[in-house]
Amino acid sequence: MNNFVKKLFQDSNLRRETIPVVVSSRVRLARNLVDSRFVKYACKRNLREVANKCESVLLKCPAIKNGSVLNMDDLSEYERMSLVERHLCSQEFIVENNESRLLLTDDHVISVMINEEDHLRIQVFGFDLNFRAMFDKISEIDDHVSDHLDIAFDERYGFLTSCPTNIGTGMRASVMLHLPALVVTKQINNLVLTAQKLGFAVRGLFGEGSEARGNFFQISNQQTLGLSEVDILSRLTQIIKSIIDYELNSREVVKKEKIVWLYDNIGRALGILRGCYSISSADAINCISLMMLAADFEYLPSGLRDDLNQIMMKIQSSHVQVLAHKALNSNERDFKRAEILREFFATVPNLKFT
Repeated sequence: MNNFVKKLFQDSNLRRETIPVVVSSRVRLARNLVDSRFVKYACKRNLREVANKCESVLLKCPAIKNGSVLNMDDLSEYERMSLVERHLCSQEFIVENNESRLLLTDDHVISVMINEEDHLRIQVFGFDLNFRAMFDKISEIDDHVSDHLDIAFDERYGFLTSCPTNIGTGMRASVMLHLPALVVTKQINNLVLTAQKLGFAVRGLFGEGSEARGNFFQISNQQTLGLSEVDILSRLTQIIKSIIDYELNSREVVKKEKIVWLYDNIGRALGILRGCYSISSADAINCISLMMLAADFEYLPSGLRDDLNQIMMKIQSSHVQVLAHKALNSNERDFKRAEILREFFATVPNLKFT
């Protein structure tokens, strides 16, 4: 196993405060250098020059403490994909051989993709809706980068990006939400349509092009041109708070009108997780989603939510292979995943339905 990835997994036991519905949040900035072609049109030599230049500047940034840089070419396919499963980089970033490098801090709060779609994709992560803190942190990094690199900027259009939809602020902000009650009550489609009409994108667990496994949905802004960063974050916060209220109200409806369904499905899910010997990632995520709901309803200790987030990460296909220290076929992954789940859920207390 690559030493960087090994350390990443050792550090995965960091404890974080979690709140119901909100799983994680992110602010991302896209930036490009003036004197270099966009990644898609650049030669390998140019991309290497960009990577070296950006890496040197970023490692000297006061806001990036204990940062390490990983070259994607040094990793196996499943090691690269495990970084996607952790939402530290995109699938596009690991597929192309573009001298791609990932800068990551030890606490996994800051991640910078060098040579993804843009020369720089600066990301700051959170686990609540404190966008002010994330924006202050990413602005500090952005200021440092702008002071030391010539960034492509137009007085009329703002920051110039490879994809026209990012022109302007170059900022995307997103929140990952757990919305099981809206799915059960069949209100999720209305929510998705409403969010899209208001200018927000609704995606699955792994962002663009992914399906909504386990009742997890990512909500992000679509407009970057004509709005300030503060406007974008304010609008996103408002709609996220509305969705949270919508989900919490729907959970009360589920408890009143679908209580037998709730007890039965949660009980079955725990039984599967404790006793399975082969299970797909999709089935496992759906079962863990119900365990998260049980913890939110205090049928299980609420302190388990962070542990459930961690175990949901560990049973992803590439994580299973990293933990096994080798590539596995589909059947082998399903078997290893079941082993991980049995071991974890053997320590989980019995359900206490009220």
